[in-house]
Amino acid sequence: MSDRIDTTEIKKEENKLLDYLNIIISYKKLILSGTLIVGLIITVLMFFVIKPIFFSSALIKSSDKSLGLGSILGSAGLPDLGGLEELSGGGGSTKELALYQDILESRKCLEETIIKFNFLELYDIKYMQDAVKFFREDILSIVINKKAGTINIGVFDVSPVRAKEIVNFLINQLNRIYVEVRVRNARINREFIEQRYMTAKEDLGKFEDSLKTYQDKYGIAPDVQVQVAARTEIELEAEIRGEELKLEILKKILSPDQAEVKTSEDKIRALKDQLNEVQNSSFTENKLNLKGSAEIVLNYLRARRDVEIQNKILTTLIPLYEQSKIEEMRETPTVLVIDEPNIPEKKSKPRRIISILTSMVVTFIFLSSAILVYESFYKPISKKLRENA
Repeated sequence: MSDRIDTTEIKKEENKLLDYLNIIISYKKLILSGTLIVGLIITVLMFFVIKPIFFSSALIKSSDKSLGLGSILGSAGLPDLGGLEELSGGGGSTKELALYQDILESRKCLEETIIKFNFLELYDIKYMQDAVKFFREDILSIVINKKAGTINIGVFDVSPVRAKEIVNFLINQLNRIYVEVRVRNARINREFIEQRYMTAKEDLGKFEDSLKTYQDKYGIAPDVQVQVAARTEIELEAEIRGEELKLEILKKILSPDQAEVKTSEDKIRALKDQLNEVQNSSFTENKLNLKGSAEIVLNYLRARRDVEIQNKILTTLIPLYEQSKIEEMRETPTVLVIDEPNIPEKKSKPRRIISILTSMVVTFIFLSSAILVYESFYKPISKKLRENA
């Protein structure tokens, strides 16, 4: 019984399909003529009305290695700062390429480009805001290759020559704005490091004067045993202060949850534990029993420790300070052009044949669907309504 029902249903579906096919065949002249008319209209538009669009592009790569304090730290040759190459923004880094894209798509860059090439009049756009949006969405093309560390800048335009000129102008804009950002950032870095340098220099002078006054007063020079024993403590404290300075700089350019910050904090914590262990060892008791007053010897060692710590800080800051001044004065271009923008010989869009065929297929489907709806639903309903009336 069920087999008969299934067979009946299949036949009904086949009959429906045949009915639909017969309806389409009965209206074939209307469907074909409508499809051909639309195809003809689209053909005329594509070949005689719509202007061809050309695409010019350039491939660039950063020739610089840094923008911020990360570069200064690296240039100064400070140890234990691994992992900052990504922060510094090398040419292949994701952050550097993202910054390039942001500059190219910035309102400042695009507004100057729009004014330079008179886009408001050329495309009959009233407001600059609309022109910027139009440029970002329909004219500018940016493709980033993170693996190769390159960025492709492209421009669509009805004029192949103007397309090339716009790409050239955008590259110049990128160079100029990037240099402005870098110089401004370098100035901020220099001012920060300069302040720390001046403070450390002043502190060193104070500690040196204090040590000299102490030596003039007591004429003290602890024997070799005290000096050797105290060296470990002094070096540890000096290293801690140096690491704390580097941590302070890292916190200025990184968020607290970054791995570099946590590594530096862990190192400082370990050094402090080591220092605490040294200070609580039997050496502290022994050194107080050496020749001379224990208090005098201890105060002398503390004064020397302060001088050495400040020397360590100053030694760390000097190359940073000098490098920051160089970075502030450097205004050389940073963008390396691998492929210069070209004057395109062939149009990029519209794709005429594909557009014509697509429009004809869509028209054929639309007309066929409309006729089927009319014949299968609307016409029977209208007939019933007339009969009932």
